[in-house]
Amino acid sequence: MYLIVMIRKVGFFMLDFTWKVFSNTGNVDTYLLFKEIEQEGFETPEAYINEEIQNLDLPIS
Repeated sequence: MYLIVMIRKVGFFMLDFTWKVFSNTGNVDTYLLFKEIEQEGFETPEAYINEEIQNLDLPIS
């Protein structure tokens, strides 16, 4: 759970940072990067972590 919280915080930081850079510069490439992070950044961590957990080889008790 801690890992998911940290990933979300980093994702939010990247999203916020990219938006601030775009707001100050008006650079279209930065805006496109912002949109890419917005679409992929918040969906990926939970799906990735759930997939990794399912793929673990846990010993049978």
